[in-house]
Amino acid sequence: MLQELVMAKKDNSILYIIIVILILGLLLLTIFPEIIYAIKDSGSSGTDKCVPEPGYTEESWREHMGHHPEIYKECLT
Repeated sequence: MLQELVMAKKDNSILYIIIVILILGLLLLTIFPEIIYAIKDSGSSGTDKCVPEPGYTEESWREHMGHHPEIYKECLT
């Protein structure tokens, strides 16, 4: 019976740790939303970022990049 209580506490501890990690991740993404773009664009070269994504015209893509100059600085020069 004592072992069952210890195992139940361990299971609850793991659940609490997972919940805390998820909450911290959501807070981080809320405070620094540009991290999503940085992660997404980290593997691509500078020229790949400058090519319009599907659904964008050349003009609308340039406007989009203008809203994120810290991410697309190579494309806006």
